[in-house]
Amino acid sequence: MSTPSQAGDRQRKNPPAARTASPSLTDEIYQILKWRILSMEMAPGTLLNEQSLVESTGFGRAPIHQALHRLQYDGLVEIRPRKGAQVKTWSPRDLAYLMEARLPLETAMVRLAAERAEDRDIRTLREKLDGGPALLAASDREGLMRLDQEFHESLARFAQSPVLAELVENLHHRSSLLWYSPISGRKEYEVVLQQHEQILAAVEKHDPDEAARAMSDHLSTLKSSAK
Repeated sequence: MSTPSQAGDRQRKNPPAARTASPSLTDEIYQILKWRILSMEMAPGTLLNEQSLVESTGFGRAPIHQALHRLQYDGLVEIRPRKGAQVKTWSPRDLAYLMEARLPLETAMVRLAAERAEDRDIRTLREKLDGGPALLAASDREGLMRLDQEFHESLARFAQSPVLAELVENLHHRSSLLWYSPISGRKEYEVVLQQHEQILAAVEKHDPDEAARAMSDHLSTLKSSAK
């Protein structure tokens, strides 16, 4: 009798056409492709051939096709008729526009976070931020990206505003190109870690005005780095 893991291995090796575009499969490949884009494994401008993705991931064409359209909605992929899909390329001006959009949304979000955050959640996030210097020392760009993403998404959860959180998450993911540069020797990343600490300190004091100022300073710094 085969074990569950052996059965799963066989399922992964089955011809992609045998798999249906169920919501769970579409969501799974969507999350995989999304992180590959955010982590720059798929760099801006990368052509996304559906058949190649079928062969490299083991997923069927239908869920991959649907996932690509979800990524287009996210602003991470461009799909052009008769030309196919590719990872979106962002100009410095595009990134600056994104930061302008993030500024009012995230300052509003962090105000709510300062009012509504639970102390235990703040402690958990602070423990995660404590790992930032080690990631920077190791030039771990992927680790720093994950930490940055988790920081902003945690603040969104603290705010307890699902619609605002969805908007912030979408714009934050589109800003991932700000991380597309070498880590070693860059003071900008040290500043980012310090600013995260300042934002969280204001949230911990439940001071909405200070939290909003700290977030504004943080996003202004990122906007300057996008130029």
